[in-house]
Amino acid sequence: MATTNAPLDFTTFKNTINNQLVDTKAHTQGILPVSKTPYLDVPVSTQQDLDVAVDAARKAFLLWSKTSIEERQRLLLAFADALEKEKASFVSLLTREQGKPVCLCHGREMDC
Repeated sequence: MATTNAPLDFTTFKNTINNQLVDTKAHTQGILPVSKTPYLDVPVSTQQDLDVAVDAARKAFLLWSKTSIEERQRLLLAFADALEKEKASFVSLLTREQGKPVCLCHGREMDC
């Protein structure tokens, strides 16, 4: 499984299929809830796009099902660590695209 230390791009969205970023033919415009203005371009998947993704997932499952518990744990913890490194960017994206308060993005509803 390939890994990268490059930061995620939170301005361009694509589908991830078979460990690759894949664009779609059709796109739609996200809307900022606070101003009702266009925000980011997002992919719209067709049935064919979905079929390709499901086929790739089925093939990946065959490999994953043969992976040891220890290796699965290592990979999942590495994935969690990678997500944690991008936490601030995820929070920023959620507050902009959903109008969600920052405290809810952190899962701290009691702080709101």
